[in-house]
Amino acid sequence: MSDRNGDSYTVNTNYFVDAVPPLLKTRKVTPRRVAEDQLINLQRQFARPPGINDAYDVLVGEHTVIVHGEPGSGRSSAAQVLLCELPRDGGTYHELTPEEPETPSGRWLSLDLVGERDRMLLDLSSANDPTWHAVRAELSGFRYEVLRKRAFLAIVLPHQFKEQLSPQFSQFSKKIDRPDTWEAVNRHLWLAEVEGNVRDLAPTALRTYLDTAPPMRDLARLAERIAAARGHGDFAAWCEAALAAQTDRTSDVTDALRRVRKGRERALFLTAAMLDGARAEVVHRATNLLVEEAGSAHDGRPLLEHKGLSVRLETVGAELGSDSRVRFTQPHFAETARHHFWANLPDVREPLSTWLKQALRLRDLDETDQANLVARFTDLCLSTGEFERLTALVEQWTQDSAHRTSEVRAAAHVLQRGVEDEQRDAEFRSKIYTWSTGRPSKHLREVLVEVCTKVMSIHHPEPALVRLHHLARNEPPPGVVARRALLDYVSQDVRLLRRLLARLATTQSERHHRADADLFLDLAGFPDHFLLAAPTREWLTTCWRMAFELLTPQRWTRCTANWLATADQVDGEALVEAALSILVDASDARYPVLSRIYADARRNVSPGLASRLLQSINTAQRARFTRPAPDPEVSPS
Repeated sequence: MSDRNGDSYTVNTNYFVDAVPPLLKTRKVTPRRVAEDQLINLQRQFARPPGINDAYDVLVGEHTVIVHGEPGSGRSSAAQVLLCELPRDGGTYHELTPEEPETPSGRWLSLDLVGERDRMLLDLSSANDPTWHAVRAELSGFRYEVLRKRAFLAIVLPHQFKEQLSPQFSQFSKKIDRPDTWEAVNRHLWLAEVEGNVRDLAPTALRTYLDTAPPMRDLARLAERIAAARGHGDFAAWCEAALAAQTDRTSDVTDALRRVRKGRERALFLTAAMLDGARAEVVHRATNLLVEEAGSAHDGRPLLEHKGLSVRLETVGAELGSDSRVRFTQPHFAETARHHFWANLPDVREPLSTWLKQALRLRDLDETDQANLVARFTDLCLSTGEFERLTALVEQWTQDSAHRTSEVRAAAHVLQRGVEDEQRDAEFRSKIYTWSTGRPSKHLREVLVEVCTKVMSIHHPEPALVRLHHLARNEPPPGVVARRALLDYVSQDVRLLRRLLARLATTQSERHHRADADLFLDLAGFPDHFLLAAPTREWLTTCWRMAFELLTPQRWTRCTANWLATADQVDGEALVEAALSILVDASDARYPVLSRIYADARRNVSPGLASRLLQSINTAQRARFTRPAPDPEVSPS
């Protein structure tokens, strides 16, 4: 409810403490802005594939389109671009993330997620069978809400689910074929300000590579590498360098390992691969740690007889740069070496996990190198499905005794990488949910809050809200980290504010009843239509009733005074009447509540509004006293 000056209720932040330094480096913009920037960039680099025009016609005419295609064809990007190309006449773009409902009566796709004229993406390209079958059962009702709200829905299906569509939805299905390879590379290079037509300039090696029809994401990576190679020779030389970076280095790594047989040399090899780009001092100390952890022998010769680090690095294919940082000489070599050790020497995984915890505390390991190291280890675990290894590390790194600048930050980077992984993100979201509904440690709560607000919120906004809500309601006093994050998060998006209000009013439990009532009182201002629309008005009434029943007058008095003060400033009889009736209805005509509200109103609002409030109170009390008494012979059911 906004006043005539456009102001609204503000979050109660009187008791909020100063924020601690963030764990994850992100731009200071809202998640929605990040998502929109990504969409704009995607649209600029997008090469239109065969079938997309037909899909657009279906989307415009039916408000729903289901796109499918072979993996690597760019079907998810095509669905996003389709939604972007729709006329912008209101509504917002957002992505839907189906998750198992928290209550038996809940839905995988909540109807509350559909806003007026919204453009929504439901990407099921990585969904498993149970998720697909649950969503399919709800699609008809969800599409009805889409049509009612004049919204648009684009669904991405894996190829194997296409034949399972009902006849009702088969008519919306359109295949997206692979776009022209040359056009795709050209658009990426054009955005990178590389002039010229690739087809005319391409050397034989590039033509051979493109003839293999690599996935669209590999083409994007290739174009980035061509652009990065500028300044060294002609276009053919740029392409040669880019293709070298995309070449499979497995045989090169295997040959190198045949030459490097001693345990200490292999420890340097693996350490340099894990810390590629880090300072030489860090690589040296980390190698010693790995030697101790893996049980390899130290060099027993006098120190002055040891080979220099640069000589030893040369043996494993790396070099010491002028900036004193260690890098491998061949592109893509470090990544291949890491995966080769991990896949072919599985016994090294456990000692490498222990080594990682020690390496993170090395003095000269800066924040960027630390993030790279954790990301690389996370990728190794994900490549072999070792999800539990990662979650166990997160729990270890967020114990009360953990170092915030090393271990706690590393835990945040692990979860960031996991949530961003297209294949494993659902597992990480599920684990984060489990943590958030329990009693996480202080450090783990801080990590979960940052991952939800900065990472999950971009492409999974409602799951982020659900987890933040659980973290806030479970947060022990006097903690305010999760609560502040939740309130800030919903203040950015009225759709999320509506979802939180619905959760506070409808997903109640004895354990969380009081916490949810307290959360409600700290919410930011509500749009006018919340007070006038039947569902949101009912939720507001329920939440106020919770506050009156469960919290002390000292807690809710200031909030009711702010509510009435705002009502005193608004224009519109219907809005003022709604604001008053919500409070009075929520009181259930209880004299202690109404007398306190009215006494405060006489001191803080205009005589006119105080008079109207008294009239509403008298009407409610008369209705209560004139209500027929229940028949004493009829026992309550």
